[in-house]
Amino acid sequence: MKKKIGNYIMRKNIARLTEINFHDFVHMVQAGLCDEEIAEELGVHKSYIEKLKNEMQKDF
Repeated sequence: MKKKIGNYIMRKNIARLTEINFHDFVHMVQAGLCDEEIAEELGVHKSYIEKLKNEMQKDF
């Protein structure tokens, strides 16, 4: 049961992240918006924005 709930949450979170337009995200970061503002605009939780920023810093 615990594993099934975890899988459901993981799939739901992945679906949210795939709905984000990368170009919009980069534009908002470069414009200087804070994480809360970006999260509100994109309709996701602030922690997802922090994770995306961390991934961008690793790759670039």
